[in-house]
Amino acid sequence: MNVRRVVKSHQAARPQLRAVGVIAKVFGVKGEVKVHSYARSYDEFEELESVLAGKSEEKTLERKIEKVSLRRNDIYIKFQDVNDRNASEALVGHYLFVEESGRKRLAPGEFFVDDIIGMSVCDPQKKMLGVVQDVVRYPAQDVYVVNTGSGEVMVPAVRTIVRSVDGKNRTITIDPPEGLFDGHAAGSPDR
Repeated sequence: MNVRRVVKSHQAARPQLRAVGVIAKVFGVKGEVKVHSYARSYDEFEELESVLAGKSEEKTLERKIEKVSLRRNDIYIKFQDVNDRNASEALVGHYLFVEESGRKRLAPGEFFVDDIIGMSVCDPQKKMLGVVQDVVRYPAQDVYVVNTGSGEVMVPAVRTIVRSVDGKNRTITIDPPEGLFDGHAAGSPDR
């Protein structure tokens, strides 16, 4: 007879975490790192005292923020206890998480980058065009990188193209210019 042992955890449920960025590279020799932000701006980082850093949500370590700075629209963070290049190099590729409850509140119709990533993209007739796999920030506007299954299409996130963003149903409706998705619509063969 097989007996299964059930162990009950007395730990409280872990709060839901949201990624607000990823450490892209090292800057200088004093432990500063460049962050690719998933947030709308670097203001959210300025409001934080600490973040959870790690390769995944399950394996994180709290990192206290010593300083946040902005250079040419790039965000740089100096963590306490990370004081040299070797220590900061070990953090490259780590995601920065915050508890959902501690996240900056946005106005209606605004979204964080990590909310947009993974949303389905369709045209006004509800034809599926692809899925957003990344958001690239340029000075003039953001650009959604849409994976169509047969390639990537760069969609400018401007009102003339992006008609609506439905956060509840995780769908973006766009009115793409003629030719933008030629040969790259979801399920279409390469030309």
